[in-house]
Amino acid sequence: MFDGLQGFREKVEDELRACLKEGGTGGLDLNTINSYHLGFCDRYGKPTSSSKGKYLRPLCCISMCAGLGGDPEQAIPAAAALELAHRTSLIFDDIQDKGEERNNQPTVWAIWGADQAINAGLVLSCYARLIVNRLTLRGVSSEKVLWIASVLENTVIAICHGQFLDLSFVEAPTVKVRDYLRMVRGKTGDLFAASCVVGARLASPEHEVMGAAWEFGLNMGVAFQIHDDYLGIWGDEAVVGKTANDIQEQKRSLPVVLALEQFPDEEVTPHRTMRNWLNADFISKEDAADISSWMGNKGIPEQVKRLEARYLNKARGNLDSLSIRPEWRAQFDEVLSFLSERQK
Repeated sequence: MFDGLQGFREKVEDELRACLKEGGTGGLDLNTINSYHLGFCDRYGKPTSSSKGKYLRPLCCISMCAGLGGDPEQAIPAAAALELAHRTSLIFDDIQDKGEERNNQPTVWAIWGADQAINAGLVLSCYARLIVNRLTLRGVSSEKVLWIASVLENTVIAICHGQFLDLSFVEAPTVKVRDYLRMVRGKTGDLFAASCVVGARLASPEHEVMGAAWEFGLNMGVAFQIHDDYLGIWGDEAVVGKTANDIQEQKRSLPVVLALEQFPDEEVTPHRTMRNWLNADFISKEDAADISSWMGNKGIPEQVKRLEARYLNKARGNLDSLSIRPEWRAQFDEVLSFLSERQK
């Protein structure tokens, strides 16, 4: 995935490192926490070769810019800002979900506690905004910088709205598929959309081009989240890099929403319906396996994959409407294939 963009991946990392270095105070401080979160060091500040993430959003930004005839070098600070916005959301998401593992290592709050994780997340969000200003060092006009900054801020607001809905679903008596899709558009889709529209804006001022780029990113992002939900129940935990059991955590992920919508009062296990289980005080790993097996027998995995394929096809249609250079179109085609096949 994005194999031809390793050089740009490294340049985005360099931009992130420079941003953290400029804001650091030395010693074990908030920047050590954030460097750990970004995969640059271990919890003690020692450099490490651990996973630094997929960098999907920044590489989409760079590829969209280059594919539409822009200078990909100009897009690097914007790409880094988008990655920081994403990583900030993960810190807060892990606190709210009480997730103790990500990328096969303890999460920030699991090591330093929720209070310090909040501090680190707030600092990282500031860096995301500050790094946008570095676009001027690459010849981007002040008008474009202000426009990109506005897109980034509105996207963070959309992410928060999506997370608000996600959390509210836990107490909601019913959650429909349309409610779920509204939630994931904000929580996941909008940041992919922003990544693509920012890249497009750096290359072209045409509103139609930016609109198609936005829709492409949005549909790709929704497909990405749907696949994540699939892995959250049927993924291999050792490969996924975090606990792959949304059932135990009683999340209203897409498989659960589909099961609740279609079979709300059918017994999953003796004397327990899906609704009963989601209101239970505790769901063991064995219980979750039984529920997962029941959903499999009801065809829920296949329904999830069909909806994912629908959004991937929408994304391909959006891509067809954009005049993207062939070598960059191939990068996007590779990403869309990766999204539907990935194991983590």
